This record gives sequence, structure tokens and C-alpha cells, in this order.
Amino acid sequence: MVVALAVVIAGGVVYLQRSGGEAGNERPQADGTTPTATPSASASPSPTAGRDAARAAYLESLRQQALQPVVNVTREVYEGEESYPDGDHKAVISGIDYKTGAVRMEKTDVTVKAGKSEVSDSMWCRGRSEQWFLSTVRWSQVDVTCPSGLYQMYLNDGLVTGGLTKEEADVFVGKLNGWEGLVRGRGMSVVTRNGKQYVRLEIKVVPLRFDGLVAGAGMFMDALKWAEVDLTTHPYGLLLYDDSSLDIVRYVDPKTRLPAYMEMLETGEDTWIMHRVEYDFTHPVVETTKLPKTINIPRMTWPREGE
Repeated sequence: MVVALAVVIAGGVVYLQRSGGEAGNERPQADGTTPTATPSASASPSPTAGRDAARAAYLESLRQQALQPVVNVTREVYEGEESYPDGDHKAVISGIDYKTGAVRMEKTDVTVKAGKSEVSDSMWCRGRSEQWFLSTVRWSQVDVTCPSGLYQMYLNDGLVTGGLTKEEADVFVGKLNGWEGLVRGRGMSVVTRNGKQYVRLEIKVVPLRFDGLVAGAGMFMDALKWAEVDLTTHPYGLLLYDDSSLDIVRYVDPKTRLPAYMEMLETGEDTWIMHRVEYDFTHPVVETTKLPKTINIPRMTWPREGE
């Protein structure tokens, strides 16, 4: 069975939903009561103390990420097991300064033929007021706001946001922590990459059932609503299906507790999507002022898991 993608805009917030679902079905909301949540049938056993430590480290990393005023990311998205790791994918460079509003978004769809990567099309921002689309050899302006609607999903990592106050970040992470069985630690170790140590976290996000409804990745957006973040004005979009399960490997700087790299496998009904993300929280956002004649496909520097 093929499950179609639906882009849902509810209250100004953009997220993904499978066809047949109903936008607006009740889950825990900030202005309502919280139904009893139970893990779905695929939930794993209760974590050990070591797994609890991984979970706590992950949640603290989310908190630190949510507090950052600036983030730049390079990402690749592979839809379908047959495309990973060397097939068709989306390659994106993006950045956002939550204080000044500066943005960068350069999204390219890549096709691979006979082992050679080619650009099929691109969508770029030129500042906040121009969104441009490149098909074959010609650029065309398609919107006067950028990134518009759907494309806000490519700001940050498509799951978490930044630019929150301490109070908002505490509520956001507190809700994720409080939904029992949602975020599960699977392992934690110290590794070295390019001469620098990182904490490698293995995390599982398990869909929960709320009075017959199932929600997984979408609970991250719900947690932001509990934090009373106005998602009609705060740049955010959930780049995952609302009910997806997530297997996450996240490399965290032990000093800043910020992520450096993440691989996130999203699975669900007829769904297999690999998300790879490299983070940079130190450099300012450099907005695009001139559209290139030739697109250079963004390349990631962090090795894939297992390489």
C-alpha cells in the first residue's frame, strides 16, 4: 500500500501527515488536559541505568540546541532504502538567525545516473523577500517570502528549533521528558573525530498512543506548543511524518553539549527516510545575494555511520 504525503497547515504550522489522517485530532495541548499516553506495540523494554544516562544527555543536548540564536546546517535526505547511501537525495545548506531574521536556504534535488550526480532542480532564498526556483537552466522567482510554508522545514534540523528563551526551552524539554516511553536511550560512548572527542548517543523515539491516536515525531512540535512558542511567527516546520518512529545517532560536543552531527532514520507505514545533518552554531548566517549560474551540490564532511 502506498501512503501519500500530505502537507498540513494547521494554525500556520507546517508538518507532514499520511493520507487518511485527520489534522487537529486531539493530543496533549497546552490549553487542555493530557490523556494517558501508552507506548505503541513496537515499544522496547524499559531502559537500563546506562540508557537513562544516554536519554538524559540527549534531552540536555536538545535544550542547548533550542537556546541557540543562530544555527547553520548542511543536510542530506534519502527517501527509500534503495537510494541510500549513493542514490537520489535532497542536499540542503540552510541557516537562520532567530534574532535578526537573517536566513539562508539552498535546497537542491540530486539525481544519480550511472554513478554520476546531477542537479534536477533547486530552490533558493535571496534574503527573506525572494524565493527562487531553478529548473534546467533558468531561475524564476516563485514567492516574495522565503522560505515560504513548506520550506521552513529545512531550517534547523527539521525536528528541533532554536531561538527559545530559557523558560521556553525548559518547558519544551520537560514535556518530551515527561511523556513516558517517547524518548528512549539505547547507548552512549565517547569517540574521536578529527582529533576531537564527542559523545555518541543512540536514541529511539517511539510512537505513543493517545486515546487511539498515534504520535511519534510530531510530539516534538506538540512540546513546542506547550512551551507557548508561537509557531505562526517563529520559523519552524516538522520535516517528518507526525506518527514516525525515529532511530537517532547524535554526536555531541561534551563541552557545549551541542550536536555536531546526526543521522536520523525515520520509519513508519511504508516509510524509510534517512536524514543526515551537520550543525554549525558558531558562524553567522551568510545570506545569498547572487544566484549562481551553476549549482554546486552541497557535500557533507562527516562520515556516515559505519564508514
